[in-house]
Amino acid sequence: MVRALSFVGVCVVLSGLLINTYLAVVARNVSPAEYSDFGAFWSIALLVGFGAFLPVEQELARLGSRALRSAAVVALAMAVVECALAVFVSPAVVVLCFLSAGQFLVRGVLIGSGRLAWHGGLLVVDTALRVVFALLAAWLGATTSEQFEWTLVAAVAVAHLPVLAGLWWQGESEVPVRDVARAVAPLLVGSVCAQLLLNGVPVLVAAVAAADERARAGVFLAAFLLARAPLFVAVPLQTALLPVISGKPVRAVVTRLAAALALIGAAGVALAFTIGQWLVRLVFGPLYVVSSVDLALVALGVVAHLGLIVTTQALVASALHSRVAWSWLAGVLVAAVTFALIPDLLLRAEIAFLAGSLAGWLTGLRLLTSPRQESGLCSTTSSSP
Repeated sequence: MVRALSFVGVCVVLSGLLINTYLAVVARNVSPAEYSDFGAFWSIALLVGFGAFLPVEQELARLGSRALRSAAVVALAMAVVECALAVFVSPAVVVLCFLSAGQFLVRGVLIGSGRLAWHGGLLVVDTALRVVFALLAAWLGATTSEQFEWTLVAAVAVAHLPVLAGLWWQGESEVPVRDVARAVAPLLVGSVCAQLLLNGVPVLVAAVAAADERARAGVFLAAFLLARAPLFVAVPLQTALLPVISGKPVRAVVTRLAAALALIGAAGVALAFTIGQWLVRLVFGPLYVVSSVDLALVALGVVAHLGLIVTTQALVASALHSRVAWSWLAGVLVAAVTFALIPDLLLRAEIAFLAGSLAGWLTGLRLLTSPRQESGLCSTTSSSP
C-alpha cells in the first residue's frame, strides 16, 4: 500500500506539472483578455467535474466495483441536471458534464479496487493529452478561448472512455442505487462548496471586470492558477488519502498538519517575494506581470485551503459527512461576504480566497476535534453501506 501510494504521489505531482504546462501553452497563444475567459472556463470545468462527481469517486473508492453500475445511475442523473444549467455557458461545458461523470466513475473504481498504479497512470495520461492537444491546436492557429476549451474535452474523453468501457463489464450491482445516492448527497454539498471556494474566485473576477480590466483580470488569473499549483496535487490525491488518515488519532493528524502547513506557508511567501514575479513571466510570457504582494496573499490562501482539504478528508474518514458540508459552507459564506465588501478587483479576490479557506479550515478543525472524536478517526461507523 505504501509503495502504491508513493507511486500515485509521483504521478499526481507529474500531473500537476503537466496541468501548469497546459495552462501555460494556452496563455502563450491567446491574449491576456482571452485568457481571462479561458480561466473562467477552466474554473467552471473544475466545478462541474470535481464539484459534482468527487463524492461519487469517494463512495466508489470505499465500495469498489460492486457499486459501479448503481453509481453510474446516480452520476448520469447528476450530469443531466448539470447539463440543464450549463447549456447557457458553452457547448464545451455541456459535453464535459457527461464526460466528467465517466471520468470520476473510473477514478473511484480504480481506487476502490486497489489499482492505485492504474489510477496514477491515468492521471498522467489525461494531463499529457491536454498538453498534446493544446500544442496541436496552437500549431493549427488557435487563438481564442473557445478553441482551446475543446482540447480539455478531447483529452478527458480519450483518456477515460476506453477505460470506463473495460471496467463496466467487471462492475456489479450489489449496492442499491438509493444507498449510493443517500451516501453521495451530504458529500455533494461540501464538494460543490469546495469548488465554489476554489474556482468561484476566477469566475467572479472575469465576470465583474470592466472592459478595460479584462487584460488585468487575465494576468491575475494566470498568477492565481500558478500560485495554487500545490492544489493540483492535493485535490486529485484527497480520495487516496482516506486509507492513510483512517485510524489515526485526531490530535496527531491536526498537529502534523499544522506543522507541515506552517513550513509550506513560509516557503510560499518567501517564493512569492523572491522569484514569484519572474516565475509568472517565465511560465505565461512577458505580458503577465503581477505584484509580489498579490502572489503572497494567494500563496497564504493556498496553504489555508490545503489545511481545509486534509481536515475535511479526516471528517470523511470518520463518516461525519454532514460536518464536511458545514466546513465548506462556512468557507463559501465568508468568501462571498469578503468579495462583496472589498472594492478592488484583485484584492477582493485574494482576501476572499484566503479568508474563506481559513474560515472553513477552522470550522472543520472545530468539528473534527469535538469531544466524541478524541478517541480517533474510526470511532464512528459509516452510515452508508
